[in-house]
Order: sequence, then structure tokens, then C-alpha cells
Amino acid sequence: MPIRVEVRDGNVGRSMMQLKRTLIREGLFKEIKKRKYHCKPSLAKRLKREAAAKQRNKDLKREIRAALKADF
Repeated sequence: MPIRVEVRDGNVGRSMMQLKRTLIREGLFKEIKKRKYHCKPSLAKRLKREAAAKQRNKDLKREIRAALKADF
């Protein structure tokens, strides 16, 4: 899965930003961070459970805010 970024008019900075956006969109940054350190399965489960709880709270807050906004 080669990623190719073209440098136009010697503008390396813009090409680097384009490469970074591409890597983020492809999910490579998350994969690199995940593989950087070994995580025991029990710790991975706990982190996953905590992240899910955090997301549920975030979604609930959004729903409450939308319901309150609709009332007014």
C-alpha cells in the first residue's frame, strides 16, 4: 500500500501536510501508536471498556443538550 505525495513548485511543507492528512485518513498513525508498546490483554480490555464508557457519556451529554435545546 504505497502512498505517493507529489511535491509541486518546491513546496515541501504543503506536501508534508498532505502526507500527514493521508496517513491520518488511512489510520496509520493509530496503528503505529497501538503497536509501539505491548499491552497486556487485561489492560487492553480495561482501556477499551473505559473508552466505551467515555463515549457513552459523551453521546448522552449530546442527547441531553439537544433535548434541552429543542424544548426552548
